Amino acid sequence: MDRREVIWQLSRHGHKKEDLELMPIKELSKLFKEETRKNILSYMDFIKDDKADIVQEYSDDNVAREITKISHCVIGDDINYPMLYDIIEKIFDEYELNETIEFVLSQVKDKHYRQMTRIVEVAFRAYQESLLDKLDELCKNYPVEEKFEQLNLYSNKREDVNFLKHAIKKMEEENARLQLSKIAQLKFEIIRDYFPDSLYENYEDYYENDEEKNEIIERIMELTSAYKRPMLKTKKIQLLKHIERVLLEDKEREREEKILIKQFSMKIGDVMNGDDEYAFSRVIKEALDVLDERDVRKIVSNFDLASNPIFLQRFNVIVREHRKVT
Repeated sequence: MDRREVIWQLSRHGHKKEDLELMPIKELSKLFKEETRKNILSYMDFIKDDKADIVQEYSDDNVAREITKISHCVIGDDINYPMLYDIIEKIFDEYELNETIEFVLSQVKDKHYRQMTRIVEVAFRAYQESLLDKLDELCKNYPVEEKFEQLNLYSNKREDVNFLKHAIKKMEEENARLQLSKIAQLKFEIIRDYFPDSLYENYEDYYENDEEKNEIIERIMELTSAYKRPMLKTKKIQLLKHIERVLLEDKEREREEKILIKQFSMKIGDVMNGDDEYAFSRVIKEALDVLDERDVRKIVSNFDLASNPIFLQRFNVIVREHRKVT
């Protein structure tokens, strides 16, 4: 995990970002591990205290048992993704995103923290989509304009999964579903038959949706060739916005990394020409604080490090030490 991500994670737990920016990576890493373990212990104590209630309500499918299965999904660097996603989805039935991340991290080694966090976040997006798909099915008898308006409301509340689950539970009651369908139909017919000039005003999002969606798709196609246009057209607009946002963030991060790689290529070249062991060690440490080890190795591979055994030894020692704190 790089310095920027450590600072971001700690700021989520109430630490001031300006104070974190002043701390060296070693102290940041130590604080992150302490904060993570503290939260994990807090959540696990909660499970322990409420274990009787959980088991009574969920029997064989209780969350506590699912959490203990996570370690069996990660063996070395091999991950059983289908099993892991299935467990995570069952945890989502009871807990929010941040809580689920803490549960998963409590069962894996430190080196998997970043990867597991990403996996849970991706699974959460898929879980949100499954809830929205369920609501879509429950609204299938609404007029298309009303259905779009309702689903747009739910989509805007996608981060509040408890709200979505509560809505599903209520709409699954037959009487409530029939009543809501009649209300939606009546509202649309009144506007259509008695206030036709207000149709656009009341259902503006529905009538404008295709145009906005196509604009987002065009921007995504300009950013990457990983998606085909027909496939993107099947996606919900909120998911398209999320894809575009991630691509833009990745592009900016890639731009920043290219600048850093260029800067450290020059710095490392200068210190190697100067034959200064201490300056070389300092620059390598600085590079590892802001770049992935893979990128630092790529930079160093452009120089004849093997011709200087002292530099080679220092480099290997620094890399091993960096792995211990990250």
